[in-house]
Amino acid sequence: MKKNILLVGHSGDMYGASRSLIKLVKILEQNYTVHVILPEIGVLFDNLTAIIPSTRILINKDLYIFTRKSFKIKYLISTLFRFLRNLISLIKIIRKYNIEIVHTNSGVVPAPALAAKLSSKKHIWHIREWFGDFKQFWPLYSAYITGLSDKVVCVSKTMAEQFKNPKNILAIYNGFEIPKVQTKATITDDLQNKLNNANLILGCTSRIRLIRKGQEYLIEAIGILTKKTGKNIQAVLIGDYVPGYESQKEYIHSLINKYDLEDRIHFLGHLKDPLPYYRLFDVFVLPSGEPEPFGGVIMEAMSMGLPVIGSNAGGTTEQIADGWNGYLFENQDANDLAQKLALFLNEKDKLKLFGSRSIKRIEENFSLEIHEGKVLRLYDEILK
Repeated sequence: MKKNILLVGHSGDMYGASRSLIKLVKILEQNYTVHVILPEIGVLFDNLTAIIPSTRILINKDLYIFTRKSFKIKYLISTLFRFLRNLISLIKIIRKYNIEIVHTNSGVVPAPALAAKLSSKKHIWHIREWFGDFKQFWPLYSAYITGLSDKVVCVSKTMAEQFKNPKNILAIYNGFEIPKVQTKATITDDLQNKLNNANLILGCTSRIRLIRKGQEYLIEAIGILTKKTGKNIQAVLIGDYVPGYESQKEYIHSLINKYDLEDRIHFLGHLKDPLPYYRLFDVFVLPSGEPEPFGGVIMEAMSMGLPVIGSNAGGTTEQIADGWNGYLFENQDANDLAQKLALFLNEKDKLKLFGSRSIKRIEENFSLEIHEGKVLRLYDEILK
């Protein structure tokens, strides 16, 4: 009889952590009976119903997920009560479904680990976040994570280095397939004409937020390089503004106006399936100003045979082999990013060479098969 496991997600969207959750469910459902807790019904719920019965997808709208405001004094009492309420409900679920392993899919959901400990069950904590913004809080919280987990799985070695005690820390890269994209990108004739006349087409898929996601560094780098070379560099940006940061749109567009890039920078918003649009790009750029734990969009770009450029911070440094399948630029430095873009502008033969190397790097280091093997071995080890 298969053992029951519980995966706890932190959102109902289809961004990086949610896509990774789907992969985990597919892998684990082979050997175990998988149950999932989500805070809401959304596109993630719909995708999960294609893998497991909807009766095994439990919606807990009161699932405690901490945010910045959780640490403000006026919210502390309500935060504590919500945490305790959530803890009790999770213990009841663990008992009801005879759960053997609780697997928390994000670092911002604190209650499942304690619920597992109080229920005498095993716990795995998947860390997909960089906690550099919470320096005062991190020593205590990192001790909570490691102390209540049988294993802490980090999506990159850089994220694992956040923890001072490496005893139960393990780095497992997310796995990716080489996709077979059947559909074509749908864009206007006007945009297609602009791309047809470009000397270099850049792509970026990411939510938009100043510094954190760094789109301003990319825009400024394009402006610097355009002014210096007179070349027609086009950029296609996929993704919406991070909720609560929509006001940053004004600054982004002021930067575009400053460099006269109104007909060079194109925003497509959020796309349900962005992969066909990667075929429009010559080079993929992830300009994040803060460390990315392990950017799934970089892996998507690599799997589509694209050269990649990212900042020299976080898990990006483990994904990109600098000078082999792409380049790393100095974090938050638009001038250095412009220099890296120029390498592709001036040596177009590198586009195909670096792109083929990106696919090879996926196959040799980040394949779904490698990821699956490590996850299943981890579960075997914990259940011994």
